[in-house]
Amino acid sequence: MKVKSICLGRLATNCYLIEIDRVRIIIDPAEPSEELFSFIGEQKIDLVVNTHGHFDHVGGNWILQDAGAQVLLHRADLPLVDRYYPNHPAIDRYLEEGDLIAGELRVIHTPGHSPGSVILAADGVLFVGDLLFAGSIGRTDFPGGSLEEMKRSLKKLLSLPGDYQIYPGHGEATTLEQERRTNPFLLSWR
Repeated sequence: MKVKSICLGRLATNCYLIEIDRVRIIIDPAEPSEELFSFIGEQKIDLVVNTHGHFDHVGGNWILQDAGAQVLLHRADLPLVDRYYPNHPAIDRYLEEGDLIAGELRVIHTPGHSPGSVILAADGVLFVGDLLFAGSIGRTDFPGGSLEEMKRSLKKLLSLPGDYQIYPGHGEATTLEQERRTNPFLLSWR
């Protein structure tokens, strides 16, 4: 799997472009900007996958959908998307726990930051949205957020065997092992 990233928008959202067996996937396209189009290049995007429905992660969905990409989101976050973009086109597919995207990315439902937050797991790689950051965790004070759900989701993440490269929704990449050893939130909840 090839992974490229770019930071977009006023909240500095990490947007990822991955390729799996000629399937081009954008994770969390923050906004429809020249930077996004330059980042994507000339080739078609097949899928847009949202780790959650906050405006800073879904803003580029519709322009990519207009260009032929399918948009995927967990159904529990549809009310958030409806709030930010009330007249948006239909979501093409709703994600559920255990779904496989392009035969390789496994969906893990991790509510807490939002009701429909998900992480995407592949061999040695996790796209975690706003669940976990280097040295921190996502906020739970937004509508639909829950600290108790966040704790359960983080424990679910920590239960994954081995180490993973972690690509968060904001900030620098990290590893699961690094966060197990040093993240003050994870250490205090064990």
